[in-house]
Amino acid sequence: MTLVEFIYAMLLSIDQFIKYLVRNFMDYGQSIPIINGFFQLTSHRNTGAAWGMFSGQKIFLISIALIVIVIGLIYSRKVTDKLTRIAFGFFIGGAMGNVVDRLIFEEVTDMYEVTFINYPIFNNADVFLVCGVILFLISIYKDSRL
Repeated sequence: MTLVEFIYAMLLSIDQFIKYLVRNFMDYGQSIPIINGFFQLTSHRNTGAAWGMFSGQKIFLISIALIVIVIGLIYSRKVTDKLTRIAFGFFIGGAMGNVVDRLIFEEVTDMYEVTFINYPIFNNADVFLVCGVILFLISIYKDSRL
């Protein structure tokens, strides 16, 4: 198992386990305050992307994610930089997490709600995707400085 495969398998497992807990132990719409006035867990479902964009466009969203996953898998085998491989693992794991939800449930389970600003409720897969992009940008910046 490569580093990329290990990372995305681990992140996909974490994502799906937490979504399982939310779907099975929280009522839809239920919120649990974590930090009053700042952050709470809220059981939410989303048929679209952030802010409800592309709502109901399951095939489109799955297609885009599968393209991202395939490209990530192909390029992750070609790079030698460890940080870039880690970035691909995060990106692929995040994309897979939301694809699994769309394929099985026809919607994505979200649970993290930042309450002090108007921001969409999100999930672990979303966090992993963003972390992957940030790590990838850091690796590009690092390589450009050599």
